[in-house]
Amino acid sequence: MPTAHSTDWIIRPRDRAAEARLVRELSVHPVLAAVLAGRGLRTPAAARHFLNPSLDDLHDPLLLPDMAAAVDRVVGALEAKEPILIHGDYDADGVTSTALLVRFLSVLGAEVRYYLPHRFEDSYGLSERAVRASAGDAGLIIALDCGVRDHDVIDCACAQDQDVIVVDHHEPGDKLPAALVVDPKRQDSEYPERELAAVGLAFKLASALCERLDMPQRSLQRAFLDLVAIGTIADVSPLVGENRVLTAVGLQVLPDTRKVGLQVLLELCELGEGIGARDVAFRIAPRLNAVGRMADPTDALELLLTDDEHDARRRVLHLDSLNRQRQREQESTFREALEMIEREVDLDRDRVVVLARQGWHRGVVGIVASKVLEATGLPTLLLAEEGNCARGSARSIPAFNVAHALGCCGDLLDRYGGHSLAAGCELSIDRVAELRDRLNAIGRELIGADDLRPTIQVDAEVDLREIDQDLAVQLTRLEPCGEGNPEPVFVASDVAMSDARTVGASARHLKLIVDDGTRRLECIGFGLGERLDDLPRFGRVDLCFTPKLDDYTGLPRLQLQLADIRPRY
Repeated sequence: MPTAHSTDWIIRPRDRAAEARLVRELSVHPVLAAVLAGRGLRTPAAARHFLNPSLDDLHDPLLLPDMAAAVDRVVGALEAKEPILIHGDYDADGVTSTALLVRFLSVLGAEVRYYLPHRFEDSYGLSERAVRASAGDAGLIIALDCGVRDHDVIDCACAQDQDVIVVDHHEPGDKLPAALVVDPKRQDSEYPERELAAVGLAFKLASALCERLDMPQRSLQRAFLDLVAIGTIADVSPLVGENRVLTAVGLQVLPDTRKVGLQVLLELCELGEGIGARDVAFRIAPRLNAVGRMADPTDALELLLTDDEHDARRRVLHLDSLNRQRQREQESTFREALEMIEREVDLDRDRVVVLARQGWHRGVVGIVASKVLEATGLPTLLLAEEGNCARGSARSIPAFNVAHALGCCGDLLDRYGGHSLAAGCELSIDRVAELRDRLNAIGRELIGADDLRPTIQVDAEVDLREIDQDLAVQLTRLEPCGEGNPEPVFVASDVAMSDARTVGASARHLKLIVDDGTRRLECIGFGLGERLDDLPRFGRVDLCFTPKLDDYTGLPRLQLQLADIRPRY
């Protein structure tokens, strides 16, 4: 398997003229200017716009395809007091989308029903069972985070004299369903951005309704951008453009949320002021996602809807318990997957890992597929076998559009869908071997050796004398960081190293002191303890790192958080 030792550092060249212009006109640290210029923000106007995300920069929601008609239909339902069924999805993006629209339409006086599919009782996407059950009870169905490929279920709704609005961010097929389809990934979409999460699109629908009904946008933003931030980060949507604006403002309002369920969840996660994207990604989102992975996602939705503190505390404890159960299942499945790879996968020849096993929990195979991808570098599809059916999730790399690859194998699949980097499918167990062969054939055509080498994108090569506390503070202006806007990473070459040692449980982490003759800095490499034996005891090294302010002792001090390290011989 590839290891960190073989990681390529891809270092962006520095544009000194652009950096100087940004420093002069924006009064930013020279190294922050290097990051901005390297990420394409070379003009003061573009950099200023990025560093100061503003709700004034949001696009008109009516630019989205079918949005005007969708608003007309919802307003018609409100005026006729027609019950509305909001059908979401079982992940955090689908749950927050549903909570947002249920709350908003209820404020408008709508008679709202809601439904979230059960991972073990429903298939992917829009639930035919739920749609059939809504006949005669809801004249309008709003499908959130699903529906764009659910032609048969939507045809069923139409046959029951129900109208459907699809609010989805997944890739449509060649033909759209018989519904109003609000999806920025439609081929005919003229919306300026493609990558809004479903919760962002639900917010856009609410915003368009506010515009039509002459309601204040600022009140909508204060009320719901907390949910938008959580769903967008949880769905690993790129934190640039509108997503950056919505998430940045949402994180600001999240600590003061008025939603009782969120207040209790933040308390359990020990989060107060200064909630960041990592806090959402690693503390809030896993608990919301765990319910849909392990049980009924309606518990997570009703946590976000409740106004009763006692009910909220009961539900939060349930979420936390399910998250611990999810962690145990995940660890067991990952261990078994690695054992299967040793026996069944030729890592020199295979280009896609496809594993299927009875007893695996369907709710965790997607997370484990991500971990297998990280361990092997190969696109991975893990399938949980249940009876004669295999259901699973895939995770991929940029060179291999896994949703398209599954589409090329559509004759083997009962259902499939997703994105270029993440998808899901269902098929008969007796077709798994053929699916494995065909995906690998596609992979061998598309994936070259260079695509499989792990890489670190480095923002700039710097001298240690350029790294100071002021820089660490100014780099926080890049937040929220995540997909599409990663934490900045730098390289410093040929620096002297001393006092290298391991720390932490099982000596997992690497700690050292480096000195380039101008300054002496402490470094911490989480999970890099095993690299100690590769380093010269008092030699010189190249560092790949992010500057951080460590305030563990109460006094902030500069520390370099290592992404990688190389000895110089």
